[in-house]
Amino acid sequence: MRRKWIRNRHSGCQVAVCLWMLVACLMMACCVSARALNTPPAGCSLRIKVTKEQYQFPLGTTAWRISEEYGWRKDPLTGKEAFHKGVDLACASGTIVLAGTDGIVAAARHSQSYGNYLRLSHTEGEETLYAHMQYLYVRTGEVVKAGEPIGTVGQTGRATGAHLHLEWLCNGIRYDPAGIFHFL
Repeated sequence: MRRKWIRNRHSGCQVAVCLWMLVACLMMACCVSARALNTPPAGCSLRIKVTKEQYQFPLGTTAWRISEEYGWRKDPLTGKEAFHKGVDLACASGTIVLAGTDGIVAAARHSQSYGNYLRLSHTEGEETLYAHMQYLYVRTGEVVKAGEPIGTVGQTGRATGAHLHLEWLCNGIRYDPAGIFHFL
């Protein structure tokens, strides 16, 4: 009689383990990544935003290429999935960076991730951010005109090569810069 009880107890453990594995598989199937859903993180949008502003090409060269687009990608430094909040324009270090449109320099500083960067404020809550620059030619509070040199391309901060990281914000939300820079 004792043997039968032990067998039944063992069978109960197998059933419990099978149920636990079934629940774990169901939970994993329900957990879908933000990338799979194509959902951006807070403060970013995948919508195309139209603007009244006229933006011009921000580089003083024709020798450039898009090295990274806006959206989900595999981070080149960590290898993990991450949302890229701008577009990267690869070109030679030292290439002149031009203001895309008229604005006021809201920030001109250095950060660990962006390196040397500046943020220009434009009309109606629009802002452009230029990052990984070698040199900044302007300071916070200065007024700049479209096409005016504001710095040079570099490889500062979290960068794997010389490029201009370009972001576009409207009322604090980041949008794909290709929506306003029609050359992208």
